[in-house]
Amino acid sequence: MGRRVLEQLDLNLRERTKTITDVWLPSWIREDFRKMLGLEDHFQFFEKMGIVRIHEFGEDEAIKLGNTTVKAFRMTQPGLASYLFHWNGKRVVLALDEIKEWNPGSELLEPDVLVLETGWFEKDKQGKQIIPVGHWIRKSEASFDETLELVQKVNPRLAIATHIEELNGRSYADYLELEKRFRKYRLRFAYDGFRVSL
Repeated sequence: MGRRVLEQLDLNLRERTKTITDVWLPSWIREDFRKMLGLEDHFQFFEKMGIVRIHEFGEDEAIKLGNTTVKAFRMTQPGLASYLFHWNGKRVVLALDEIKEWNPGSELLEPDVLVLETGWFEKDKQGKQIIPVGHWIRKSEASFDETLELVQKVNPRLAIATHIEELNGRSYADYLELEKRFRKYRLRFAYDGFRVSL
């Protein structure tokens, strides 16, 4: 949930300085924070330390951050959200994880950019099955084929696949080959430092 990142960004113990990061949480995600893993307690502690300021917003509520408007949408998996960013006439949809059985509404269709998880692959490069038949992951996590189906449904100008797992057994060169193979999806695979110009 980014807790350690907030500590590193906002608390400089050597220079005894602090900065504050605004954390925006959709109400249903904040509710999960209250129930699970002590997340709410951690964020309240950070507020007391003066390194975060928590803002909660509801479903269908658009928040304005500078010249950007952000809305959160519920995912199929409880306690998760996708996000729609509007700025300078551009639209970006983030659905970074847990897209299994996600059915995005019309407001999320045809964005300039869609960022979503890659999903698991049925077979490795040599054709050997990676995920055994009957494995639990098949019921709870999206496959790469399901990711492609979702890209086709959302129909972005550019799709960026992230959340790439070592389990897939592919190098970045392999992903570049997949970009060529699935060119019709306007799909790119992310990497650390990946940047997009809109």
